[in-house]
Amino acid sequence: MSLSGMRVHGKRSRAVRIALTAVLGLLAAVALASPSSSTAAAQTSTLTVATNGDDANPGTVAAPLRTIQRAVDLAEPGTVIQIRGGTYDPSVNIRIQKSGTASQPITMRAYGGEHVVIDGEKMPNTPAPLGESYPRIERGAIHVAGDWWRFEDLEIINGPYGIFAIESDNNIYRDLVTRENYETGLHLVLDSSDNQVINLDSYGNRDPRKNGESADGLAIKQGTGSGNTVVGARLWNNADDGFDSWEFLSPIRIEDSVAWGNGVNRWGFPEWEGDGNGFKLGRGDTDHVVTNSIAFDNAVGGFIDNGNTASLRLENNTAWDNGGSGFLFNRSTSTLNRNLSVSNGSGVHLGPSGGSGNSWDIKDDWSNADLVSTGTSTIKGPREADGSIPATDFLLPRDHPDLGADFSGDGGNTGDPGRYEAEDAPATCAGSIDANHSGFSGTGFCNTDNASGAAARFTVEAAGSGTATVKIRYANGGSSARPADIVVNGSTAQPISFETTGAWANWATAAVTLRLNAGNNAISLTATGSDGLPNIDYLDVTTGAA
Repeated sequence: MSLSGMRVHGKRSRAVRIALTAVLGLLAAVALASPSSSTAAAQTSTLTVATNGDDANPGTVAAPLRTIQRAVDLAEPGTVIQIRGGTYDPSVNIRIQKSGTASQPITMRAYGGEHVVIDGEKMPNTPAPLGESYPRIERGAIHVAGDWWRFEDLEIINGPYGIFAIESDNNIYRDLVTRENYETGLHLVLDSSDNQVINLDSYGNRDPRKNGESADGLAIKQGTGSGNTVVGARLWNNADDGFDSWEFLSPIRIEDSVAWGNGVNRWGFPEWEGDGNGFKLGRGDTDHVVTNSIAFDNAVGGFIDNGNTASLRLENNTAWDNGGSGFLFNRSTSTLNRNLSVSNGSGVHLGPSGGSGNSWDIKDDWSNADLVSTGTSTIKGPREADGSIPATDFLLPRDHPDLGADFSGDGGNTGDPGRYEAEDAPATCAGSIDANHSGFSGTGFCNTDNASGAAARFTVEAAGSGTATVKIRYANGGSSARPADIVVNGSTAQPISFETTGAWANWATAAVTLRLNAGNNAISLTATGSDGLPNIDYLDVTTGAA
């Protein structure tokens, strides 16, 4: 698809594959302080940890702390814990039992792009004895029981779970590696809402205490909570499944993710119980959504409902070369549109589920010859500098551009964004066009009325039908998120939550993937809360998304 008649600003860049359905709040960079005591350190905005530090130090770059746990204990809302490169191997897991706030989340991240490894091999239960359980507080090399945290650019290995998050909300897990842990790599459990998992690589996780029964790459299980999203995950060679939502009773949204090689006994466990599915979406009665994702070379299934009796939605996904069924949705009443199934062991089993535009609706005899490429090296290779999965034509169908998952980047287009300013006609604003906060583009921004239903509306022209990445620039200086619906051509495409940015002059970008028609498309951002929308600056529209 190409877009025409747009004002283009800035340098040419390839469209980013990852479409975020929720927004990361801006984290302000703050000058380092050098307090004279560890008590004073708790009042600073930044705490530094290094392998050669000392927990009696104030936590500056020049005098860092030694342990991550000490930094956690000192942290307050707004604190950034920056960890210098190296391997940290505590004998007890890192326990997070405090919370940030919506306007002041607590961040734990690698310092300046340095490589940080948290190794749990010395912790209890690595592994736990066969058939035994162990206390929840000991689960996870990082145990999360707090809200409003940001975990960024960390590698967690050999833990009793990698990260175990329990009854925790509004956390972001971004650019993490969780590998070779003695249970699931990243595990969210019980009542958990509005968590975001972005660009996770989780692989080689195994569970000797259960002979492969429950070690997944990523699991969101046994609870409830709205707004949990997974974007850009790669989940491979785990003992049980790539992704598992066992008995999580609220919808989860998964986008732009890949699962392969799961369910194979690589460890020689004597009584193997690994399930071996790419994306396992049950049990319970919950309408999970999976879009633009790939499951390949898993021991059993690609995408399965696993006894979920609800109406799941799967759009533009690809299952290839799995040992069992590519799509198994015979116990749900799900809707599957434009999915591709090729070279799987037992084809597709839908039962009462339906949909349209899938490969099995088009023809019966699909083969590898129908695909542009079956080479896996790129999609398994190093991520891009921005954390996204590298662009590849892996498993693209030759003659059906709207079928299956597409990780090809901008699809051959330039990637130039078309910018639509909120203050320029034909855009309309249910409020006023203001210019009283700095940092906006153009001549102003849309400040809607504080009311549910207040909207910023845009008209986007597309030369052909297809999908596009739409980036929404906004500022939310309020104390809480502002929810909205994105409405395309009169139909609600998806909800979105505009998180607080801390100040009205702090601008953030939310990216979503939308399907557009040829010609003019009406895109409306419509508030669903009484505070209205955040201030809306512009839309950037780029072709070649999912």
